[in-house]
Amino acid sequence: MLMSVFLFALGSSVFAGPANRQKPDLSAAPGRLGEQDRKDGAPTKLAAREFDNVLQQLPGGTMDWTSLRLRVDSRSDHQVGAWKDRRIQEQDALDSIAPTVERLLKRILVTADRTAGDLMEASGAMGAGLSERAHDWQVVETRYHDDGGVEMSAELDVRAWLQPALTELTAGPAPDTDPEGPTGVLIDARGLPFVPGLVPTVQTDDGRTLVQVSTFAREVGRREAPVVYVTDPADPRAARRIGDHPIMGRATEAAGAVLIVAPTSPLASTPQLPVLVANRRIVVVVDSQ
Repeated sequence: MLMSVFLFALGSSVFAGPANRQKPDLSAAPGRLGEQDRKDGAPTKLAAREFDNVLQQLPGGTMDWTSLRLRVDSRSDHQVGAWKDRRIQEQDALDSIAPTVERLLKRILVTADRTAGDLMEASGAMGAGLSERAHDWQVVETRYHDDGGVEMSAELDVRAWLQPALTELTAGPAPDTDPEGPTGVLIDARGLPFVPGLVPTVQTDDGRTLVQVSTFAREVGRREAPVVYVTDPADPRAARRIGDHPIMGRATEAAGAVLIVAPTSPLASTPQLPVLVANRRIVVVVDSQ
């Protein structure tokens, strides 16, 4: 009865520009499973298969970076006799969820240099709001075992939990995108020691910052997550975010939630990048944690 989980995968290509608007070829991307339902190379929907989510295993739970949900599992084997055991076990399992949720939430990276715990400890409305909303988890599954034990799983929507704080950290209105320009940004971070965060930092190896929390438009942050994490570029959730004509590039290094790209990468040299970043048209392809 355990809930199934999913995991994700990318290649490297360059947006060709409005005069030669070619779709990037992802057909040979490593880590592919199955065939695309279109043959033009675009990261399209595959109806015949499922795609795994990017999961980070934590002590006592799992952070799903694709759905941005934290899942906590709790078990009670409390024995007291009579059939009221079940009610006591349920309460015992329930009582351990709240402190575990709060402990794991504090570990989540919001930016490359700030955890959710840092924001919860901040003075003022931001910290107070995060601490209060940390109790907004819901029990999604209860499992009763033949040996008498009870397990519970609870989930919290991390995007909704952090959204008010993210709104304070971002800045400015969303600029208009060019209908004839690239439609999104696809960053390949597979094979690197990258740790997902709500807002990763992307820099060139000569120190120029391409993506950080202040580069995102505030109003867009109210509607959707800053980036989409997948392990396969053919995942339809990638295509929905970045469209058919993304800028594509591969990160060369990673340190925590910081990705480094070469100055010659299309990610660093495409003038439309800041507009796409501000509008959250970003997908990061990573290995499962």
